[in-house]
Amino acid sequence: MGQTDSTATAVSDQTAEPEETEAEKKKHARVSDFKAYAGVTLSDIIINDSKYESTGSAGYNLGGSYRRGRLFYWEVGVRFNGSSIALDESNFSSEETLNMRQLDFPVSLGINVLSPLRRVVGLRAFVGGVPGVLLDVSNNKFDLTIDDFNSGQFMGQIGVGVDVLFLFVEIGYNQGVTDLLEDVDSKLAQGYFNLGVRF
Repeated sequence: MGQTDSTATAVSDQTAEPEETEAEKKKHARVSDFKAYAGVTLSDIIINDSKYESTGSAGYNLGGSYRRGRLFYWEVGVRFNGSSIALDESNFSSEETLNMRQLDFPVSLGINVLSPLRRVVGLRAFVGGVPGVLLDVSNNKFDLTIDDFNSGQFMGQIGVGVDVLFLFVEIGYNQGVTDLLEDVDSKLAQGYFNLGVRF
């Protein structure tokens, strides 16, 4: 009887699944990360109206997001977008910088072509949509207030990113779909450069 038990135990040990190494466990466990970043923006309004003209001005953004996936991934986040735009009206001889504050909620789908090495280095491309809410507009000589703007905004987004260890950089472009000014064909166009950390 004892010999039978020993034989069964030996067979059981031989057929047991081998345990994962620490490296394999980490590889399978880490398919997601959190990101925090700050960046500079260059914003302009594409206006189809003879009353206004605009030129690009520098602004900033601050945000965070959650990303999940290896080769293909999805990402959701929140971003404070401080846009500055040099606006000129035909009734005035000089332009004025218009500052806007907006809360964005970017949603993206992307591909990481270096996914096997994603915890060390990554090379990504992504597209998505950015719904947002306009929070505030600075005082200006055009007497434009937040009531003259559409509070709900939506932009398309495209960009590329590079990850190196816990750091990353992203360069992208946002193109407005909804009009910024009410009753005026006016779309926000914005390029950005972000630097951040992932963990």
